[in-house]
Amino acid sequence: MRISLLFVLLCCQAHLMAQTLSGVVRDGQGQALPGATILLTDSGKGTAADIDGKFQLLNLKDGKYKLRVSAIGFDPKETVIEVVNGNVSPLRVQLTESSTSLEEVVVTGKSEATLIREQAYAVSVVEAKKLKNSSADVNQILNRVSGINIRQNGGMGSNFNLSLNGLSGNRVRTFINGIPMDYFGSSLSLNNFPANLISSIEIYKGAVPIHLSSDALGGSINIVTDSRPVNFLDVSYSLGSFNTHIAAINGQWHEPKTGLTFRVKSFYNHSDNDYPIDIRLLDEESGKLDDNYSEVTRFHDAYDSRMIWAEGGLMDKSWADELMIGVVFSDNYKELQQDPFATGTSSFPVGEATNQSDIKIVNFSYRKKNLGIRNLNVRSYVVYSDANQEKTDISTYKYSWDGSFIEDAHPTTGELGRKSHFFLNRKNVLANLNAEYEINPHHNVSLNYSLNRLELVGSDEFQPQNNTQFSTPNTMNKQVMGAAYTNKALDDRLSTTIFAKQYFYHLQSNNSSYSEDEINSFDTRNNKTGFGLASTFFIHPGLQIKASYERANRFPESLEMYGDGVSTIPNPELIPEISDNYNLGVRINSSKAKLNGYVAEVNLFVRNSQDYIRFEPRMNRSYYVNDKSVLASGVDLAFNYSWREKLNIGLGGTYLDLRNNDEESALYQDRLPNEPFLFGNLIISYSVQNVFSQANQLTLMNINRYVHDFYLKWPSVASQGKSTIPSRLTNDIQLTYSAQNGRYNLSFLVSNVLDAKVMDNFNQQNPGRSFNLKLRYFLSNNP
Repeated sequence: MRISLLFVLLCCQAHLMAQTLSGVVRDGQGQALPGATILLTDSGKGTAADIDGKFQLLNLKDGKYKLRVSAIGFDPKETVIEVVNGNVSPLRVQLTESSTSLEEVVVTGKSEATLIREQAYAVSVVEAKKLKNSSADVNQILNRVSGINIRQNGGMGSNFNLSLNGLSGNRVRTFINGIPMDYFGSSLSLNNFPANLISSIEIYKGAVPIHLSSDALGGSINIVTDSRPVNFLDVSYSLGSFNTHIAAINGQWHEPKTGLTFRVKSFYNHSDNDYPIDIRLLDEESGKLDDNYSEVTRFHDAYDSRMIWAEGGLMDKSWADELMIGVVFSDNYKELQQDPFATGTSSFPVGEATNQSDIKIVNFSYRKKNLGIRNLNVRSYVVYSDANQEKTDISTYKYSWDGSFIEDAHPTTGELGRKSHFFLNRKNVLANLNAEYEINPHHNVSLNYSLNRLELVGSDEFQPQNNTQFSTPNTMNKQVMGAAYTNKALDDRLSTTIFAKQYFYHLQSNNSSYSEDEINSFDTRNNKTGFGLASTFFIHPGLQIKASYERANRFPESLEMYGDGVSTIPNPELIPEISDNYNLGVRINSSKAKLNGYVAEVNLFVRNSQDYIRFEPRMNRSYYVNDKSVLASGVDLAFNYSWREKLNIGLGGTYLDLRNNDEESALYQDRLPNEPFLFGNLIISYSVQNVFSQANQLTLMNINRYVHDFYLKWPSVASQGKSTIPSRLTNDIQLTYSAQNGRYNLSFLVSNVLDAKVMDNFNQQNPGRSFNLKLRYFLSNNP
């Protein structure tokens, strides 16, 4: 009986699907056109395209129909379709952009990036299309966004710290196409991805939507790669100062009839990082540092990283919008000039210690709009990674900045501390399932589940502590369940989302005893509840108010609890962080109908964190600690003005007040150390069309970045005039020439034009003036 009933239901569903006209609407660049109108003019039956540009018309009878597809800012398209025996093939409609001039008024449609910006969440979107010719990596692009500050210990491949509206490090989660990057290792970090491998970057400041599922405490960054169903090839190579080479190949082949799709993303980065720095050399006779600074050249700081990501699968099928299976191979190699967490520059450089890693990843992803029933949208992924890390510090030589060395100067130790040749294997399983259902245009519900399981095993032939701690697997299991409800009212001018998240955490870890040959085991189980609300109201189409709140939780990470086996020691007694995050913002968007226009955003934020996990640098025995209470408050603003698609001026600035809020602490109301509190940027670009030939463009861009001086240590214990990182003002100039509508591209960049001395994270000196030349070739059947 059940089998018969199931058969009847399947037949009914098949019959219904056969009477359904489905399709997708895109613009000339292959981007979806959400909100496009689809109308059968003879019958008056119609619908609107969803956020992916997809639509369905149900219960069509046999016969011919005149179909009209239109969207604001695009020329309408009409065609005749015929339904025979209840069957019609899916449609792919491409609309051509148009401009309608009436008293200097131009009406255009909203892009997907604009729709994301207009969400209730405090979110910024960087569209990478205009940046693909730049030699910048993702970190450098993010550093131009208001509210974000990224500091590096040096040149390419060096450690960095990302801060977003007062919270930094692991509190800000990074994703690539919704998959957490936190566990992919240093070879797949933000400072490795070149600009032309990405399509856009979404930055959520504060409350994070449930589909980006992780224990983010203060925001998330999602890198989106190009997944349009088009054929393209994107190849670039750049050559720069300090023997810097950056190459990338990004391509996709898509067959529309079968949906068969293959894509590849790859990059190669190398730099010698042999830039000059100023240090006070040690006088061997007196044993004191020189009063004056001397210029030396870094000589053991080279970096290499490589990645290839290949995927194959199907797109635009009736049962799957996208189903892809992929593999990733990546590795990197870093020479260490000194302890990465050292303060300032050491008088004695490191000449042989290295850090290298490799990772293998298998990923599966699936997404489908209208799965089984209309308005049920499903996305999921499963990722397995196997990563190896090797840190070597066994040299007994003592190096000087001229490259000379003394043999066997410290026969019982390495260059950074105790001798170590540490191997660490990290296995990770990540999985996510997200379902969203639109009850009607005013009510939407969604559910999300994510799993993250980590296992660490390692060995060290020189350090018994590492052998003991990692001889048996250290495991960590995280699970997050989320639910959200969205309501739209007042003709969609008011949109409110409420959400809740349940976090489950299980840690099984080892820690060596004082004698380093016995295991102390820790078994920690914990669960936390998070919740929040995000709401936005359009006073009129160009004026939007946003407000959001989230009770967020974050559990300690493996590095924070287990250490790195070399310079960071374990602290398995760390407890989870909790933060109450508040955002209030205003967004003003001048009419797109003018030949010039502006967008202005102001965002006020508060982050009230308990058990704040902070890094405590202590020479080669650094570790992470819990601060009882930390309060961050501030404002970030962004302003962008454009004129006739020629001149563009972007201004961003952030003021951050980040303080110890523990009334029982002697450091109460002190600013947190090593955290900038005032920074901003000014970016000006000017483009000229049809230079030397038709369809060519010349663009000059000027990028200015300012960071105010700040204390490296707690202000109340820092001596007057010492322990500060000085203010910095840098200026970059980039000239880009594009020919044949962007097929051939040439870019020349001068960074730090005035050769300013830049001191950054832990008071490390960054490279001075540098030059970079980038060549890029882009070919697409839908550019």
